[in-house]
Amino acid sequence: MHYVGLACLIVAMVATWLLTPLTIRLARWLGVVDQPGERKVHRAPVPRIGGVAVFGGFLAGLLFAAWATDNLPQPGQVDVYWGGLALAATAVLLVGLADDLWGLAFYWKFAGQILAAVFVWFCGFSIEVLSHPLGGALELGVLSLPLTVLWIVAITNAVNLIDGLDGLATGIALITAGAVAVIAFIRAELGVTAASVALAGSLLGFLRYNFNPARIFLGDSGSMFLGFVLAVTAVRGSQKGPTAVALLVPLLVLGLPLLDTSVAVARRLYRLGHRGARTDGALRYVFANLREVFLPDRGHIHHRLLEIGLSHRRAVVVLYGLGSLFALTAFALVLLKSVWIAMVLLAVLGTLLAVFYLALYLRIRRLQATGQRCAGHGAEPFAATRSPSQAR
Repeated sequence: MHYVGLACLIVAMVATWLLTPLTIRLARWLGVVDQPGERKVHRAPVPRIGGVAVFGGFLAGLLFAAWATDNLPQPGQVDVYWGGLALAATAVLLVGLADDLWGLAFYWKFAGQILAAVFVWFCGFSIEVLSHPLGGALELGVLSLPLTVLWIVAITNAVNLIDGLDGLATGIALITAGAVAVIAFIRAELGVTAASVALAGSLLGFLRYNFNPARIFLGDSGSMFLGFVLAVTAVRGSQKGPTAVALLVPLLVLGLPLLDTSVAVARRLYRLGHRGARTDGALRYVFANLREVFLPDRGHIHHRLLEIGLSHRRAVVVLYGLGSLFALTAFALVLLKSVWIAMVLLAVLGTLLAVFYLALYLRIRRLQATGQRCAGHGAEPFAATRSPSQAR
């Protein structure tokens, strides 16, 4: 199995490495490029359908694993989930590709994601039990479907939102896929292991072209596809763990995208509430303008790192380190299998994150107080707002 896994990784990596230049040419021929702009960090048109190449490498890795494991004593352990996952992931990729090509309203993208999530739930990728660190578990029953769909849609969009710098979403997804692969292998979830290894290999092949300065972007096709596959595999790969930590593992391996998305949603809701406070019906104003929560802006953590003066590459590397910290914490919980150690690790992680965000906030406030700005990034202060037409 170790040799099969390594070979699967190499096959997926080489396939994506070969497909990406062809995808770049195709994107330029079709005119599917991301143009420079006020809220962009690149200065030349860049192709934006990299998800096609990543998807191709992912499928190549899965097909190789399916062929190789036919010689194993229990191939059913590996291929039982592949069909449903591949079909649903293809659908999500096509929805994202349609957005890259023609632009889709957010509710159409949500509809596609929800349908794909429902489909994989019927295929067996479902959250059946909720556990907590203090012990005990809750059988979800009829709530399994809506909670599974909520999880998958949330992660799909979280990865999409963090895709704001060259190589950022690709690297974070690579770290996450690697963590999921190791955890799933330890728990004998060989199907999830194969999918995660294939995805990791594909991302390795793509990162060469996507790291700063990027020759191609993931696009919505790539970021939505990555988020979908990671959401599904993270849940399935953690189901056989001790109930005390089973819920924490998928939350931690996807911790950075979840954290950034949570902060973004809270920031946008606060902004709406602040505006609504000037009217007679603040709550009514928030609900009437709730669509603004789904409009992108330049307030994400990667934008803030640029604002304090970090270079593009350094900002990405810092976030790679933060993503690795989440993944290592999840891996430690799996190995140690202790509720109390889990609580200590979570407390340490929470403290480090609080210090990081506080230092970032204080640095930006100091720059604002002295009237300094980091030239070329165009990032706005924490307190600044934009109209919906200007939002990213």
